[in-house]
Amino acid sequence: MSFQRSWTMVLVASVVGLASMAQGWAGPPTGTEAEFSPDPATVVRRGPAYRYPQQGWIVLHIEGAPYQRGYQHGQLLAAEIADYVQALAILKSPLAPTDAWREMRTLSNALFLRRYDAEYLEEMKGIADGAAAAGARFDGRKLDLVDIVAVNSAIEVEFLAAGLEATATGLEGSASGEPADAEAPHEPDDHCSAFAAVGPATADGGIVFGHITMFKLNYVRHFNVWLDIQPTAGHRVLMQTYPGGIMSGLDYYMNDAGLLVAETTIRQTSFDAAGQTVASRIRRVVQYGSSIDEAVRILKEANNGLYSNEWLFGDIKTNEIAMFELGTRESKLWRSGNDEWPGGTKGFYWGCNNAKDSAVRRETLASVADKPANLVFRPSDRDTVWLGLFGRCEGRIDASFGFEAFTTPPLAAFPSCDAKFTTTALAKELKSWCLFGPPLGRTWEPTADEMRKYPDIQPLVPNDWTLLSAAAPAQANPLPPVAVDLKPFPLSATRLAARSPLTGLNDITDAADLDHGAHPAAWHGTLLPKTDGDIWLAAAFADYEKIVALENELKRRSAEGKLSRAAHDRLELALFAPRSRWLTAVRRLGRDVPLTSTEFDWRTNEWYDVAAGKGVLLLAALRGELGSDAFASIMDEFGRAHAGQPTSTSDFLAAAERVAPKRAGGRNLGGLFGAWIESDATQMAPAGCWGIESFEFEPDKAMIIYGTRAESQATREAAELLQRKILRRGSNVLVPLKADSEATDDELRNRHLLLVGRPAVNSVTARCAKSLAVRFDEGSFSLRGEKYAHADSAIVVAGDSTFSPRWSVVVYAGLGARATRRAVESLPDRGGQPAQVLLLPRGQKARRMCLGEKTMD
Repeated sequence: MSFQRSWTMVLVASVVGLASMAQGWAGPPTGTEAEFSPDPATVVRRGPAYRYPQQGWIVLHIEGAPYQRGYQHGQLLAAEIADYVQALAILKSPLAPTDAWREMRTLSNALFLRRYDAEYLEEMKGIADGAAAAGARFDGRKLDLVDIVAVNSAIEVEFLAAGLEATATGLEGSASGEPADAEAPHEPDDHCSAFAAVGPATADGGIVFGHITMFKLNYVRHFNVWLDIQPTAGHRVLMQTYPGGIMSGLDYYMNDAGLLVAETTIRQTSFDAAGQTVASRIRRVVQYGSSIDEAVRILKEANNGLYSNEWLFGDIKTNEIAMFELGTRESKLWRSGNDEWPGGTKGFYWGCNNAKDSAVRRETLASVADKPANLVFRPSDRDTVWLGLFGRCEGRIDASFGFEAFTTPPLAAFPSCDAKFTTTALAKELKSWCLFGPPLGRTWEPTADEMRKYPDIQPLVPNDWTLLSAAAPAQANPLPPVAVDLKPFPLSATRLAARSPLTGLNDITDAADLDHGAHPAAWHGTLLPKTDGDIWLAAAFADYEKIVALENELKRRSAEGKLSRAAHDRLELALFAPRSRWLTAVRRLGRDVPLTSTEFDWRTNEWYDVAAGKGVLLLAALRGELGSDAFASIMDEFGRAHAGQPTSTSDFLAAAERVAPKRAGGRNLGGLFGAWIESDATQMAPAGCWGIESFEFEPDKAMIIYGTRAESQATREAAELLQRKILRRGSNVLVPLKADSEATDDELRNRHLLLVGRPAVNSVTARCAKSLAVRFDEGSFSLRGEKYAHADSAIVVAGDSTFSPRWSVVVYAGLGARATRRAVESLPDRGGQPAQVLLLPRGQKARRMCLGEKTMD
C-alpha cells in the first residue's frame, strides 16, 4: 500500500468504514456469542498439554519447566512445525529450499542462538526434541535445536539487511562512502495496525485493546497458533504465534498479571550484533513483566535493534495504556498516566507502521551526512482512518469498536490475515475476540506468479469471530478413541512441500493407478448384440472383465494371494460404478427396465445405463454362483467362440448351464438369469446408488445450498467455487445457489441438493444427516467405525435426499472453514471414478469409497 495514496481515496475509505459505526454497531457476528466448547474427539493430549481446533485457530496449551513445556509443544505441533520449516525454506529460495535453509541455520547459529536467554534455549531444545520424536523431518533428518532457533529468528533475519543498511560503516559522508550505483532505500511494507483505548475514550472507562495483521500469503497460514503457556516460573501467557514459536511474531500477547502487549512494525533502525534477540526480550516481558515500566525496561535492555516496533501496552490493574516507539538506541514513551497524546486523541493510541518520533525516525539512517532522506512525519491513510474512527466514537469505544475497526478498509486491507482484541473484562479471564483469515470475509487467492513461485501456497479462507480463552476443555469420561486423522504419522518437510497441510488432499487413491487395460486379460473376445435385448451382454462382458482383471492383479501383488481390506475396498468401488449407473437411471425413469425389454432410443440414454449397469451385476452374481475359476473358463471360451459375432442372451445362458451341473451343485441357472433379465431387479442390488457426481447427469435440476449457521463467508465462497467448477466440468450449466436459510421446502423436495458445510454449519445438511453413510458430531465425523477430528479433515458424501429419494444429496463438509473449501477443490476438472464418499483425512491420502449397507454407520 502506498504512503502517497490520494486524499480522495483516504476520505472514501474513511466514510465507507465509518458508515456502520454511525448507525450503531450491533456487536459480534451471529453465532459467535456463545462460549466455545470443543468436541472431545478433537482434543489431543500429551500429559498436561493439549491442542484442539477453534474456528481456524489451533489452541495449544503447554505447561511446566522450559524443556518439558517445549517438548509438549513439539509433540503436539510436529506436523505443523515440519510444514513451517519447509515454508520458510521456500520463502528464502523457492528453487533451492534445502540450500537456503542450510544457510539460514548457519546465520541463526552465528548471530542469534547465543543471544537468547538460557531458559528459552531450553524451551526450544524441548520443541525440537518433541517434534523429532513425533517424526518431524527436514531433508530426511530430524529437526534439531538450530532449526527451531532459525524458526524463531526468521523475523529478525527478514529485517537484517535493512538493519545493516541503517548501521554506520565509518565511511559515511566521505567520497568513497556511497556506491556508484546506490539504490534508493526500500520502502517498508505495511504489516499491521493496532489500537489501545481507555477512559475517557471508552464507554466504561476500562481498556479496549486490539491488533490486526497484514502479511505474506505464502506462509501467513502458519500464524494460527493460539499458544497458552503456564510456566513453572513467571506468569501465564497467551499469544498468537506460529508452530515452534516462543514469541508471537504477529505480536499480540496477554498475561495473568493483567499486561496486554501488541506492536506495529516501523522502518528498521540500526543493528547491534551484541544485543539480545527481540524474541527473547519480548518473551521475558510477558512471562516476567507485570507493569508497563517493566515491559519498557526489558525491551530496551541489550536491544539488538532488529524488528523495530511501536509497542502498545495496557495494564488492566492500573487501567493505564502506553505507546512505546523503540529503535535501537533511541526510544519514545507516551503513557496515559502522564496525559500524553501525540494526536490529541485523549484516551486513545494507535499504530500503523509509521513512526511518530523524530529521533527514532532519524535512527533509520546510517548517517545524515549521506544521501538526503525525507524523515518528515506525515500521516498515512490508515492514520487518518484511525483518527476518524476516534473522532466519531470518542467516549463510546467498547468491544463493538474492535469488530468495526477491523472490518474497515484500509485497516482491514487486502493482505490482512487476522484480527484480535480484548477488553478489561475479557482480559481478566484471559479471553480475546479473535478471527483468523481475511476480516472482510473474502478468500485471499494466490496470484498465478505466486503459485508458480511457491508450490505449497494456499488461499487464505475466512473464519468466524470466536472467543479464545485459557479455559481447559472438558475431559470426556471415558476418553474417546483417538481419531484416525489425529494419530501421529511420519513427517518430512521436504515431502510436505509439494502438498498442502492437508497432505495428499488431491492425491486420490482409487483403481485409476492400476490401469485396467494394462492387466493380463481375465477373458477374451468382443461381443456384438444380436438384438436390443442382448445389449446388456455385449456391454457387461467387456465392463466386468476390467473389474475381474483388477482383482486378479491385486491378488497377484498381495501376499499369499489374499486381498487386503484396501483391495476389497477398491473392488467394491469398481463395482459401485455400474451399480450407480443402473440405479440412478432407474430413479430418473421412475422404474426398472427388464434387460429383455431394452429398446434403443436416440432421445435418451437411461435405457443404456440400465442395461450396461445391471448387466455387470448380473455377471457378478453368476460368478458368485459358479465360482471364480469356472466363471472365467466360461467367459473365455464363450468370448473366443463368439468374438466379433452378434450374440444372444440365450446362447450365453446355454453355455453357462453346460458347466453349472458340475460347478454349481447341479443348480439350474435359469432362475438366476430370469430374476435379473425379465423383471425388476432393484431389490437384489446392494444399498446405495448415488455417487458424489451423479447429479451431473441432470445438472439443470441441482441446487447448491451453503450453510449460514457458522463459517458463512467461507461456505458461501466454497459454494461459488463449486458452481464454477461444475460449469467448467463440461455441462456449462450454472447451478443455482442459495443460503440454507433461504431454500424453500418445495425447492428441497424437487432438486439434487449440493450442500456446502457440515451439519453444525448448514441447517439443510443437519436435516439430511441421517440419510448419509457418515455420522457427524459437532467437530468430528465417523465413518466405518473410525473417527476423524482434525480441523483440516473433510469428506464429500452422497446419499438419498431426505426430502425425496428421487434426488441425491451431496455434502461437502470440512471440520474447519479451510477444509470445507478443500472438499470442493477436490472435485476434479474432468471425470472422477464414481464413489459414494471421498474421504479427505488430514495427513493421509484421499480415498474414494463405496459404502454398502453393511458398512453404513
